[in-house]
Amino acid sequence: MIELEESNVTLSLAIAGPESLPIDKIPEEKKRRRTLFLARRREADNPSAKGSSKRKKLRLSKEQLNLLEKSFGAHATLVPEQKQELAQRLNLEPRQVEVWFQNRRARTKLKQTEVDCELLKKRCQRLIDENTRLKKELIELSSGMQLCLKTCCWCNEMVGDHESNRAVS
Repeated sequence: MIELEESNVTLSLAIAGPESLPIDKIPEEKKRRRTLFLARRREADNPSAKGSSKRKKLRLSKEQLNLLEKSFGAHATLVPEQKQELAQRLNLEPRQVEVWFQNRRARTKLKQTEVDCELLKKRCQRLIDENTRLKKELIELSSGMQLCLKTCCWCNEMVGDHESNRAVS
């Protein structure tokens, strides 16, 4: 028989974060990525840094908006040549024109979806109302049928009375 020795070995599992490895053991590329990651993390955790690094929102003039809307009315999507020409006319970057068109298409689709949803709600309500009306009508008809079934169609006597009269005769 073999005797087993007791051992005091413990096993543990840990998940290392970006700060856990000594900096001198990390290759250069990983050091660069780690530094970038930590900087972004600090930026995300610090709300005051967020506000200062925000990009300024582009404000278009009425003339620019009118021309963009007019172009959108003619074509909801632009080919690169149209986009370039429109950007030059508006003194904007082609990417700004492209983003404006994407946003405009999204707003148009959202509005259409809202209109369709309202239409479907109205149709649904009409169907609910019609269903309620038909259920009431069905209840009225079935209660009328019960009266009809209880009355003999030849002698207009109640079926129960008619049956008992027949049995006696």
